[in-house]
Amino acid sequence: MKNFLQNLLIFFALGLCALSAFQWVRETGLRKDLQHLTNVVQDKSQAILNLEANARLNREEIQRLDGQRKQLTETVKSNDLQIASLSRDLEKATDELQKTEKQMLVYKDAYQRTSENLTNANLTILEQNERMKKLAQEGNDVVKKFNELNVKYSDLVDKWNKQQEELANRATNAPGKK
Repeated sequence: MKNFLQNLLIFFALGLCALSAFQWVRETGLRKDLQHLTNVVQDKSQAILNLEANARLNREEIQRLDGQRKQLTETVKSNDLQIASLSRDLEKATDELQKTEKQMLVYKDAYQRTSENLTNANLTILEQNERMKKLAQEGNDVVKKFNELNVKYSDLVDKWNKQQEELANRATNAPGKK
């Protein structure tokens, strides 16, 4: 009987060693998964920072283009004044008028291109905002899943420890047979 108990004790010790090795391998896998998820979150954070930098650059470009538009508007006004002053000489006024009309068409094209660029920039900003919201939601989902997994793992560990305590109590409370 003593030999059987020693063998049983050895069997349980080996079983605990195997369980420890299994948990160690599983823990290593979980740590790799955690590192991968951390890397993904870091990559997404970097992408968000890049998008914010692009948005800032786009805002600065919009301000620059708005300043150019104002300059062009002021130039058109000054051209109107020049036309009024040159109207005394009919031939000169006609030539200047044609030049000014051509110039106004160029400015109009520039203004339209600027307006289109502003519209495109605004659409791009809206798309980037949607992408940032989506990335943030995906990050939150990953964190929720990780927290749920952690809670399940903690519950499993608590159950295992409780079971081991019960087994230990049963093993020490039973009187030995002779």
